[in-house]
Amino acid sequence: MSVSSHLTPEPERRLWLILESARHAAESADLKIGALTVFAAAEFFFLNLPPARLALAAAVGIGVFAFSPISGKPRWHPFHTGPGDKPRSADNLVSVDDLAKYSHGELIARLDWYLGGGITATQYYEDIVGQIVIAARLATRKGRLFRFCCVLVGLAQLGLLAQIRP
Repeated sequence: MSVSSHLTPEPERRLWLILESARHAAESADLKIGALTVFAAAEFFFLNLPPARLALAAAVGIGVFAFSPISGKPRWHPFHTGPGDKPRSADNLVSVDDLAKYSHGELIARLDWYLGGGITATQYYEDIVGQIVIAARLATRKGRLFRFCCVLVGLAQLGLLAQIRP
């Protein structure tokens, strides 16, 4: 056993765990967005106030948009990682919000240091890191869309309260 062998126990397994965590975050965001979209669509028929109906219609539209493949980075899409999201030394490299801040090359170097080396040993590991970047960005964008839908549906709830009040 070499001196450095204890530093890099199974980098592939550790990378796959991070990737599965990012994919799970995207899937759970899909479930939340789906439930909120169905709720907003159902509530749309019970409200008579135009501003509340407009907020619910926007929430349904954004909810449907969130299911499109948004793995790319279009310029017009306001829910992508912006210039204010800069990598920091205190980033948690298991959190999708922190992982999404990094480019592919930056994340390879950072995970190589974070996991104790061995990531740059093969192209295969670097490809896994590329998948981590894509999954983290997707989960982050879907999370931001979900939060925006929550705000819209919350505003519509105020309309519902106004409608119920005598």
